[in-house]
Amino acid sequence: MAYYESDELTIEWDTTLQTVVMDWHNFAEGDAYRDGLNAGLELVEEKNAANWLADLRNLGTLRQADQEWTQNDWHPRAFESTLKNIAIVQPESVVANLSVEELVAEVGDNTTSHIFDDREDARSWLQEQ
Repeated sequence: MAYYESDELTIEWDTTLQTVVMDWHNFAEGDAYRDGLNAGLELVEEKNAANWLADLRNLGTLRQADQEWTQNDWHPRAFESTLKNIAIVQPESVVANLSVEELVAEVGDNTTSHIFDDREDARSWLQEQ
């Protein structure tokens, strides 16, 4: 059952992996993007989750304002949470990949992140953590 669902995103709790799973369906920007990330972080806090899987294959390229919000607002809150392992399935768009790689490079001291081409590889990595 979905914890959060919109036209752009579905967030679920994977009991097997003890992981917050974000599955982006469409391009998102502004409130739709930010509300989704905030809902995911709420679930992290509710479950004291250490693992996060974000499937960004259909997200598209983030606007500069959303990248800055992620870096300046969401990242500090996420990196102060219980999150330890972040697995990202990279977007199909080469341009979108550049913004994701830049954001992933900014993980906190206690957080490890990896970018994957394949969702099953991401799941396997989380399972090993």
